[in-house]
Amino acid sequence: MEYIKLGKSDLNVSRICMGCMGFGNAATGQHSWTVDETQTREIIEHGLNLGINFYDTAIAYQNGTSEQFVGRALRDFAKRDDFIIATKFTPRTQEEIDLGISGQQHVENYLDQSLKNLGMDYVDLYIYHMWDYHTPMEEIMEGLDNAVKAGKTRYIGISNCFAWQLAKANFYAREHGLTEFISIQGH
Repeated sequence: MEYIKLGKSDLNVSRICMGCMGFGNAATGQHSWTVDETQTREIIEHGLNLGINFYDTAIAYQNGTSEQFVGRALRDFAKRDDFIIATKFTPRTQEEIDLGISGQQHVENYLDQSLKNLGMDYVDLYIYHMWDYHTPMEEIMEGLDNAVKAGKTRYIGISNCFAWQLAKANFYAREHGLTEFISIQGH
């Protein structure tokens, strides 16, 4: 397996990242085709044996069961320093907006739940899954910076956004001394 540095980080990742959207309880969530925990464990163990050290999941995948399955498998088959885990969070819900939950609090709440699902103290990469058009970008960036400062994530990334959104967010972070995105998963 070949390994490279991810972006401008010190994360040494395998050239192949195992996407974990196909793992999770098929009875919960948006996909009926996901594999159960037994198959998840077999696939992750095989991946680790092949040298894959980079795993990418999300709280939205099968209502958190992907994170749960992946977290248990990684904890059982590898030492924490031997793998890189990324997870993602979605925009604020209408209920959160109605309750006045800020973007900062949303980031913290979702990350805390992901850490609980994964059974881990931190993730290596916390990814803003898709642009939240109902939450000020500044609140999201400040929430992500808080997560890095709290040691709950080492780096931040973004997915499913336009180049101008990434540029705007990183410019804001740079101008205010906040953490910048080091990775992107394009549309």
